[in-house]
Formats: sequence, C-alpha cells, structure tokens
Amino acid sequence: MKFRHVGASSKPSINITPLLDIVFILLIFFAVSTSFMFVGAIEVDLPKANTTTEGQASEVVRVVVTRDNQMSVDQRPISAEELRAALDEAIAANPSASLVIEADTSAMHGAVVQVIDAGKAAGFVNFAIATDQE
Repeated sequence: MKFRHVGASSKPSINITPLLDIVFILLIFFAVSTSFMFVGAIEVDLPKANTTTEGQASEVVRVVVTRDNQMSVDQRPISAEELRAALDEAIAANPSASLVIEADTSAMHGAVVQVIDAGKAAGFVNFAIATDQE
C-alpha cells in the first residue's frame, strides 16, 4: 500500500494578514499621537515686506497685537497692564529668547510701541516684527 504525504507537494506560504493589521495599527497610533502645532491661532493680517529674515532664532516669545489692540503673549491673552509681567516671566524662563511682534496692519502704532517698550524694560535684546512676504 502506498501512502501519500499531503504536505509534501504543497509549497509553504506566509500569511501576511496579521502583519497588515499591525502596520495599520501603528499607522493610526502615530497619526493620533503626533503633536500638532498651531502657529498664529489668533487671526492677524500682517503687513507686507519685500525682504524677510532668513534665519530666525529657535527660541522666541511671540506677542500678537490684533486690529482691536488686544494682546497675547505666546497664545495667552493678556491686557495691556499685564504685558510687562508676562514678558518678565518669559525672559526669566529663557534669557536668550528673542521678542517677535506680530501686529495687525490696522493695529494702533501706540500699542506696538508699548510692546517694544515693555520688552526693553523686561530685558529683551533681540526684537523682530513679523511680516508677510509680498
């Protein structure tokens, strides 16, 4: 009597279904766990300029002045009276930071000067005014 080996004639194969499941789970994990950074969440119409600064410092404190002369320091709304205290805290946390002013085109000139004055009094050395390129 001849016995036939059933497994001898079939070729071995790899089931990739569990592998695809793991790849999709990793893809979803990385998509969800990625931190999203919203720069400029406050709507400001920046003035236009022909020249821009290429290399900007990585450590900056952003002060936004809206068209209604409302201010915020690093996405935290503040009043004009709280500006100096907020900038003092920011410079104490990072003494080498630069102050970047993002002022709306219709913001009052006095509000921008107030930010510059408070920045100098707090101890900031480097200032920049954010613009959009033409």
